[in-house]
Amino acid sequence: MAPRRRFRKKSSLMARIISAALLIPLSLYLIYIGPPISFITGIILAIGILIEWFSLCRKNRLSRWAKMTVILLGTVYLALSSLWLLQNLSISGSWRLLYWLLLLVWSTDTAAYLGGKLLRGPKLAPSISPNKTWSGFVAGMLVGTAVGYEASFWLMPGVFTLWAIALLVLIAQGGDLMESQMKRWSQVKDSGFLIPGHGGLLDRLDSFLAVSFALAFWQVLL
Repeated sequence: MAPRRRFRKKSSLMARIISAALLIPLSLYLIYIGPPISFITGIILAIGILIEWFSLCRKNRLSRWAKMTVILLGTVYLALSSLWLLQNLSISGSWRLLYWLLLLVWSTDTAAYLGGKLLRGPKLAPSISPNKTWSGFVAGMLVGTAVGYEASFWLMPGVFTLWAIALLVLIAQGGDLMESQMKRWSQVKDSGFLIPGHGGLLDRLDSFLAVSFALAFWQVLL
């Protein structure tokens, strides 16, 4: 590997670690203190997400009708996910559910990333995301489900079964792939540049938004 490329990778990893070290405790604190601060934060995030989304839509290289379909479905998807998040951020005491979801998503993403880096192997979906592997997918499923199941005993006791948790982990990984596909269609590497080392809000929240959408859909059905 060329020295310059190695330096860029190390710089990107360092920026990723620093961003996570700052944003994780801040996010947990803002969620814990509850409304109105948590709700206002949610509104700001929702606006930022939609700005990034429409920026991606503007760069989309699909045919006219395919582009219109993607824009319509994607907007509905993000709107429903954001509304579900805002609803919970407006309720005092909902931090337990949001903490649990964050633990599930973060553990899934981290395990998938490390599993893919360490174990390598066959690619999961090379035409969508060249760096994702089946080993990373399996690691994400196993660790995300285990962490979600264990955390449910002290954060959400009796609410989610093991199979429901595994399904949410699968959906979280699907959300990551879905956002990667959208970036492919728009021919961009990141959805934005707001978070050093991570890209934009959609890059960081893709899995969480997918799980939020699933829970919102489940809530509507019930």
